[in-house]
Amino acid sequence: MVLKTKAHQSSRPGGLVGVILRTALRVIQMIIALVIAGIYGQNLREAHSAGEPADSRWVFAEVVAGLSTITAIVYLVPMVKSVKFFAWDAVLFLFWLILFGIFGKMYLSEDCEGSSKCESMKVAVWFDMLGMIFWFSSTVGGAYMFWKERHSSSLYTGRGSVV
Repeated sequence: MVLKTKAHQSSRPGGLVGVILRTALRVIQMIIALVIAGIYGQNLREAHSAGEPADSRWVFAEVVAGLSTITAIVYLVPMVKSVKFFAWDAVLFLFWLILFGIFGKMYLSEDCEGSSKCESMKVAVWFDMLGMIFWFSSTVGGAYMFWKERHSSSLYTGRGSVV
């Protein structure tokens, strides 16, 4: 078996600044997902306490928040190259888009008139939008870095492509 050396490969796109920005992005994504899990989880707990069945929209919100949290934590592990999984970021972006659409339609045009539950749901909708934006940015950034990594030249000669 022939072992390939990685000495000929160029460094990761972005360098140290890129690593810091990607880490900050993943931490922000994780925080947003945890906030969403808390807000929608509180509504699920209240419905359960009242003996009502769980609404599928809130369950979907919890699933999206859970998947996003787990994904962000896994991507924070230094050995994981999240660039190769930009398609999963795209799936999560679509989930956040659906989440924003569902709850945006329900609450953005609502007049709360001092209702704290309604106000917290409006705040949750804006966090849904932030989650959507951040997962979109990681999708686009990951796709760009994946493309750049696949089409870059070797460090020493500049002739070979790095695969």
